[in-house]
Amino acid sequence: MAHRLGGILLALFLVVVLAVPAVNAWSEPVQTKQWSEPEYTEPWSEPEYTEPWSQPEYVDPWAESEYTGLWDPELPGDEPGEIDPFLLDYESLFGPWSIWLGSIPLGGPNVQQGMDQGAVYISPDGTYILQHEAWSQEIVQGNWRLSYPREINGEVVQAIVLLDGPGGSDWAVAPEPGGKIRLLWAMRWDDGSALWFFDSELYR
Repeated sequence: MAHRLGGILLALFLVVVLAVPAVNAWSEPVQTKQWSEPEYTEPWSEPEYTEPWSQPEYVDPWAESEYTGLWDPELPGDEPGEIDPFLLDYESLFGPWSIWLGSIPLGGPNVQQGMDQGAVYISPDGTYILQHEAWSQEIVQGNWRLSYPREINGEVVQAIVLLDGPGGSDWAVAPEPGGKIRLLWAMRWDDGSALWFFDSELYR
């Protein structure tokens, strides 16, 4: 019996002795690296101030732009104060004129030589007489009027418009910057405007 009790006590003693280190082992806190503050760096800085985006200056798209004349053909005598008086002196167009049709190339060496084609008489009373043999042998009589500003292909000239001339077209006696006098005929468009074509030269 005593031997048996001694065996039990020995077993309990071993259990206690062996259990104490295990308890101590589980009771010790696990050592980990202490949490550290992050390394100090320069705090976030405000970006450098720059001038804010500005609205572009408003430009009225319908405002009339300043005329520069870059795309307009230069018209002789178009500048203020530089218009040749010869181009506006319609009274110098009064009286008789002979119609001269210049030489016309016919292809190759062939040339139709210039020739007289008739005559025109412009009266100060607002009437005219015209015979143009290249268009008709008949003599045409009618009334004339002064041309409107820039009516003759946009030119700055004062012409005399012969109404209902040969071929049923309006004709014009108009000076040119070179000092010559031209006879032109009008091709009318549906809107009433006209394109004036050179026909011949007038001389006295």
